[in-house]
Amino acid sequence: MISTRPSIAALLKTKLPALNSQKRRTFLPARLSSYVSRGSSGTSGGILTAWDAAVCSLSSTVDLPYTLTTGFSLLADNMPFTLSNVYAPTLREDKAAFLSELASVAEMVFGAWMLLGDFNLTRCPEDKNNANYCAPEADRFNELINSLGLIEIPLVDRAFTWSNRRDCPTLVRLDRCFINLDWDASFPNTALSSLTRFASDHVPLSVSTYTRIPRSNCFRFENSWLLNRQFPSVIQSALAETVSGHTTKSFVQRLKHCRGACY
Repeated sequence: MISTRPSIAALLKTKLPALNSQKRRTFLPARLSSYVSRGSSGTSGGILTAWDAAVCSLSSTVDLPYTLTTGFSLLADNMPFTLSNVYAPTLREDKAAFLSELASVAEMVFGAWMLLGDFNLTRCPEDKNNANYCAPEADRFNELINSLGLIEIPLVDRAFTWSNRRDCPTLVRLDRCFINLDWDASFPNTALSSLTRFASDHVPLSVSTYTRIPRSNCFRFENSWLLNRQFPSVIQSALAETVSGHTTKSFVQRLKHCRGACY
C-alpha cells in the first residue's frame, strides 16, 4: 500500500476482533486514516475499508454478514459512488445466502457501484487448475451477475488469485472486481491488475479508475457540428487567425486552426 498509494484500501481476513487508531497505524499508511471495519470472530474473518479523507468523504455504511458496503462522495466534484468490500463464505451450504445478500445490496445501491474482494466462487472451469469444478455453483453465480447487470473487470496479468501453497498447489481465481453500468459510465477507464503476494494465500489486487477518456489523435469531422448555430462563427474566427509562409503552408495552418477550434 505504501508503494501503490491507493486512495481506498479494502482488506479482508484482518483477524482483528477490534481496531483502534494505534493498531491502524501499524499496517495502514498515514493518509488512510479514515476507516470502517467489522471485527473478526477470534482469529477468523474481519473486514476493513480505509480511505484518504483528502480524496473522498463517507456518506453511508451498510454492514451485512458477507459484505461491507460504503457510500462515498468525491471531494473534487461531489460525484457519489458505492464500494462493496466482499468476503464470501467458504462453506457450500452458505453460498445461497451470500448470493441473496448481493442481490439485496444491489436493491439499496443507486448510481456508480463497485464490488470487489474474495467471492469464493468460480465462473468457469478455467478458473481452477484441476477438475474439481462445481458447475451448479458457477451457474448460480453467473445468473446473479447477469440479473444484476454487472460487468467483471478482467484481470489480464494473472490466471489465478489463490493458492493452497502446497508442493502440488491448487490454484483458483477467487478474487474479483465487478462494476455496474453507472460506474462504467462515470469511470470508463477502470482496470484491474495484480500485485506481489507476500504472506497471504491470496494475491493482492489493484484497481485503477479514471474519468478521462483518451482523445484520438485522428481528427474526425462531425456532421452534427453543422447544426450548431455557433459553429460558423467559430470557424470564421479560426480562419481569421494570422498565418505565414507560402500558400500550401498557410493552408495547412488554417486547417489546424479550424481543427483546434472544433475541439
